[in-house]
Amino acid sequence: MFCKKCGKEIFDDAVVCPHCGTMTGSGNVIFGGAEEKQGNGIAIAGFICSFFVPLLGWVFGGIGLSRANKRNGKGKNFSIAALAIASVMFIIYLAGV
Repeated sequence: MFCKKCGKEIFDDAVVCPHCGTMTGSGNVIFGGAEEKQGNGIAIAGFICSFFVPLLGWVFGGIGLSRANKRNGKGKNFSIAALAIASVMFIIYLAGV
């Protein structure tokens, strides 16, 4: 196909013309699409933190669970584990005080 602004030939699946930067209007554009391809690092951080600082485990686990719903479930298991482990560790800390 050809760019509607500069007229140069571009790939059929191009979203932006590589020559002039004009949006092509082809396909559905989701800004932040690279985010969907990434993992869910917040969920993993919540899992690790839950062993040492339950409050951070709850916070990161909750955020990770929210992000997992937007990323087709990536990190959902880590998030759930972070919330569960943080709860258990909080009870252990309370019992030890």
